[in-house]
Amino acid sequence: MKNYFLTMGVLLFAGVASQPALADSFFLTGSNTAAVPCSVSTPCGAITVTTSGNTATFTVSSLDNGYVFDTFGFNFTGAGTLSLSSASGEVSSPSLGGPGNQDGFGSFTDIFDTGKNGGSSGGDCVVTGGVPGAGCTFTFTVMDSLPGSLTTSEFESASSGASGSGDFAGHLAAVNGNTGFVGDAVGSTSPIPEPSSLLLLGTGVLGVAGIVRRRFVR
Repeated sequence: MKNYFLTMGVLLFAGVASQPALADSFFLTGSNTAAVPCSVSTPCGAITVTTSGNTATFTVSSLDNGYVFDTFGFNFTGAGTLSLSSASGEVSSPSLGGPGNQDGFGSFTDIFDTGKNGGSSGGDCVVTGGVPGAGCTFTFTVMDSLPGSLTTSEFESASSGASGSGDFAGHLAAVNGNTGFVGDAVGSTSPIPEPSSLLLLGTGVLGVAGIVRRRFVR
């Protein structure tokens, strides 16, 4: 009986630990100007949104060589109010505001300002073989004012405009003076378990295996 309860406890732990944070990934494929290269075959931006508890983390990369994001817009449909928790990567004095317009792609509830300026820092972004490298990526985390768990679907509400529609849009700028807004987010929305969640699940399964083995050895 003791082993039974121990086994059930480990199984319960494994079940709870395996509840993953969820991540959805997208590509930006549309531009409001020919000065900013963007298409379905050669997207100009990559976005991953990961939710965990009452926080959501955005990882955004420019896929256009020499271009950086000045601003990045998204829609939040939850009941609470978002605040900026942290930011890193290709940012300089970042801030979160809104609502605001991302020209041609509609108005978004929240606008993340990277603090970067394409005229002085656009050349920082180096893309090789379609893969973003140095100076292309920034990450920021927002926190909901209400308790509970955020979901990725609360950040996947499309705005529409003359140049297209999508869940996200941003402004890209390069050192040569070329600038433009990009949007039309497309991509996969399949849940992606975090590695830490998988590690905890694996630990739970190994624990169960050890208990079962000892029981049969006796």
